[in-house]
Amino acid sequence: MGNNTTALTRILALAGILTGIHAPAAAQTYTSFDALPNGTFPSEIDSSGRIVGRAVQANQTGKVFVRNADGSIIITGAPASDWVGFSGTDDIVGRYQDAVGVEHSFVGPIAGPFSAFDVSGAAGTYATHSNPAGQIAGFWADSAGAYHGFLRNTDGNITRFDVPGFPQTLPWDINTSGQIAGEVIDRSNVPHAFIGPAGGPYTTFSFPAGTASATTHMNDSGQVAGYYADGNFNAHGYLRDTNGTFTTLNEPGQVTVDAINQGGFIVGVFGGKYHGRKDGFMRRPDGTSVTLEFPGANTINSTTKPLDINQPGVIMGNYQLTTLSNGDTTWHGFIVTGVH
Repeated sequence: MGNNTTALTRILALAGILTGIHAPAAAQTYTSFDALPNGTFPSEIDSSGRIVGRAVQANQTGKVFVRNADGSIIITGAPASDWVGFSGTDDIVGRYQDAVGVEHSFVGPIAGPFSAFDVSGAAGTYATHSNPAGQIAGFWADSAGAYHGFLRNTDGNITRFDVPGFPQTLPWDINTSGQIAGEVIDRSNVPHAFIGPAGGPYTTFSFPAGTASATTHMNDSGQVAGYYADGNFNAHGYLRDTNGTFTTLNEPGQVTVDAINQGGFIVGVFGGKYHGRKDGFMRRPDGTSVTLEFPGANTINSTTKPLDINQPGVIMGNYQLTTLSNGDTTWHGFIVTGVH
């Protein structure tokens, strides 16, 4: 897939290289959890406080888990996933690679069974997000390695789409009303962003000159948040408001953004680059922000990575106390309350 694969790899890898140096606010209450002993990687939290994600057991086999609001954890029978999220009320959706490295997507109830699905004729099908109605957005790869958008409705019908004027379309998010936010790549391999329903019309906007990769997350109001980065992985968070105003987030150093909730609260990671401690942040709608740091994760190379924030304001993510050879290299899940 050439440059397409390189661009996608940059998008997926950037979140792991950022560092931060600020101390957390005092009122935060953290709860740690482990779905399996060798690593916990949550991906979404719903409004009730349920968390879905991936975890690794002792033999290094990956599993999909759901953590209920009461703290109980279910290890599901879903395929070991590259990504997993909630779909509708009680389903989960995800994607996985088969034995020869081809990407497929799946959906089904938490208790199973799960049904795999693919865009017909695709060289890979990548589900990326689902809304409360159970619509699933994502992208698929053609035989030449170019990416195109799809929308899967609850009846299983799949609509393919492309944003006109762009050879590649990569949806990343879908909100309650079916509006999709994502990335488009122009003929010079430069990323831009789009918003709109699967059949259009679409609104596109551009990132600052030199942007090599970007992400988009959207809430029901149509606010879009994410980060843009140049070819040297210099990353900056942004917010695009519903009136089209584009704001670069004023967190120190490198910034990635992982989620924006319905109230406009944004969570992500900020700080230096490649080495050192990684801290999280929550940005309020008024532009002020709070540092997120799991207790004890204040040593060199420790990481606190917020990944999602639900409507009530509960934040979840994962942390690693250190990456030094004599430290705990296991990723653990966390939730934190009292941040607002």
